[in-house]
Amino acid sequence: MIKDVKSYLHTVGSRLTKAFSMEAFGTEDQLEFWELSAEHVSRKQTPSFNDIAEWMDLLYKAPVHFVYKLKDGKLVLDFRHVITENILKVEISEKAAHKQTPQEKEYVKGFEYQLQNLEKKMEMDEVFQAHGITPHSIGQCEHIPLFNGDGDFWGIYCAGPYTKSPDQITPKLSIVGRILSNWLISIEEEERSPQNEYDAKIKNVVSELGSGKLNTEGIAQILLRYVVHAQNTEVGCVCTFEDNRHSLITSYGMDEATAERFDATGENRLYKTKGGTLLLTKNGEAFLKSLGKEWTAFDFKGEQNAGFFLVEKTKITEQLQKAGLFQETGHALSTLLDYQMKNTGFSEKLMDSYYTMLRTMELSRDKTRHHTPRMVAFVQRFGLLFGLEDEEMNIITQTAKLHDIGYVGAVSIEPEKTMGAELTHPLIGANLIEQLSVHHEVVEGVKTHHEWVNGRGSPGRLKTESIPWTGKIVGLFEYVVEFVESNQNDTSKTEDEWLELLSKGLMERADVEFDMVLIPTAIQLLQALSWDGCVNLGVE
Repeated sequence: MIKDVKSYLHTVGSRLTKAFSMEAFGTEDQLEFWELSAEHVSRKQTPSFNDIAEWMDLLYKAPVHFVYKLKDGKLVLDFRHVITENILKVEISEKAAHKQTPQEKEYVKGFEYQLQNLEKKMEMDEVFQAHGITPHSIGQCEHIPLFNGDGDFWGIYCAGPYTKSPDQITPKLSIVGRILSNWLISIEEEERSPQNEYDAKIKNVVSELGSGKLNTEGIAQILLRYVVHAQNTEVGCVCTFEDNRHSLITSYGMDEATAERFDATGENRLYKTKGGTLLLTKNGEAFLKSLGKEWTAFDFKGEQNAGFFLVEKTKITEQLQKAGLFQETGHALSTLLDYQMKNTGFSEKLMDSYYTMLRTMELSRDKTRHHTPRMVAFVQRFGLLFGLEDEEMNIITQTAKLHDIGYVGAVSIEPEKTMGAELTHPLIGANLIEQLSVHHEVVEGVKTHHEWVNGRGSPGRLKTESIPWTGKIVGLFEYVVEFVESNQNDTSKTEDEWLELLSKGLMERADVEFDMVLIPTAIQLLQALSWDGCVNLGVE
C-alpha cells in the first residue's frame, strides 16, 4: 500500500505533464463552466460528488478529484473520484473511437489502485490554513480551500496531478471555493440528518430490550480466580460433564495445550463419574502427575448440569473445604450453568421466530425468495474450502443465518422500510440478538457485514482491522448472492460470462470493499460451482 503518494505522482509525472497541460481557457469554456454551476445551483437537490467533480473537471481535465475535511485537527480523506479517460493521452476527437490497449488498461488500473490509497489522515498545518500551500504527500495538485458559513476552515478540494487553475479562473477561485463549500457541506448534512433521526428511533426501541444475558464464561472465571487465590496458587480450571464428555468452560494460569486436555471424551477423559462420585481416570492420573503438582477436584451438580473445578492442592485446602468455600463456589457455578442452559433454549426459540419472520419478508419478493438459505449455503462451502474449524463453521453459519435479522426490527420501527434499501439493519439486528445466548463474533458479524475495508461502509465506517472475520466473510457473500439474484434470469450473457463478471467484480473490490485475503478462495469456490451451481445453491 502506497505511503507517499507524492513520490508516485513524481514517478508518473513525466508521462502525465503533457497530457494534462491546459490549453487556452477561453470565453466559451468559462461560459460552459458557469452555466453548469448555475444549473446545479438552480436545482433543489444538491449535486452528487461525481457531478461536482465533472463540473470542476471543465477547469482541470484531471484524472483525480478528492476532498480532505478538517476533523479533530487532522485532514481526513472524505470524497474521491477518478476520471479514467483523463489518465490516458487521448485527443477529444479520438475518444469515441479509441479502444484501450492491454498496456493502457494495465496503466489505468495501476493508477486507480495507487490513488485508492491516498493518505487517509494528515496533520493540519498553519501555513496551508493561511495560504493554501502544503508540503503534504497529496502530490502536485491544485488545492482550493473550503470554508463554512462562519468563515472557519472546513477542508480542501484537490484536483490533479500536475495541473493548475486557468489564469482566467484564478481571480475567481474564492467564488468557486464558496460554491464547492456549500455543496459539500450540504452533502454531509443530508447524509447525517436523516441518519441521526433514524438512529434516535432505533435507540429508543432497542434500549428497552433489556439485558437478559449473563457472561457465563466471565463469571466462571471470576469464581475460579477467587478459589485459586484463596488457595495461594496460580492455576485451575472449570469443566462441565455432558454424556460421556467433560468440556472446559474456563481456565486460569494454564497454557493452551494443558487446558485443551480438559476437552475430552471416552478413553481420553481425565475424570469420570460413578454412582454420583467424581473419579480420576488412569489417563487423568498420568496427565496430572506429568504436570508436577498435586491437584484437588470438586464436583457440583445443578438441575440440568454437572461439572467440576480443579485447583492445585495446598496446605490450606482442607481448611477451606471445612469452611464451605468449595461447596459454595460449586453451588454458584451450578446455578450459573443452569441459567445458561435455560437461556440458550429460550434464545434459540426466539431466534427461530425472528428467522421465520425474516423468511416471510424474503418470500414476498421473487428476488429475495432464497436469499438467506443461499447465503448460508455459500458461507458453509467457503468455510470448508478456506479451512475453518468446526466451531468457526458454526459461528459463520449462524452469522449468515442471522445477518439480515435486523429487517424484522426495522419494519417494526418504520413500516415503509424495505429490504435492500434499509442501511441500519445491521445495527438493529445486532441489538436484537446481543441480549441472547449467542457467540459475540456472531453479533459482531451481523453488525459489520456492510462495512468496507476502506472505511466507506455502514453503519460505523469501520476499516480493515476493526471489522471482524465474520463480518468480512458475510459481507463478501452478500455481494455474491445479490449479484446472483439480480442476474439469475438474464440470458443476455453466457454462464461463463456471468461467472467472469462476478469474479471480476470481486477482484475490483479487493482492498476497497472486501478483504483481499478472502478473494482467491471465494473465486475458487465460484469456479468450482459454475454459474448454474451458484444460481441453484440454497434453493429450497
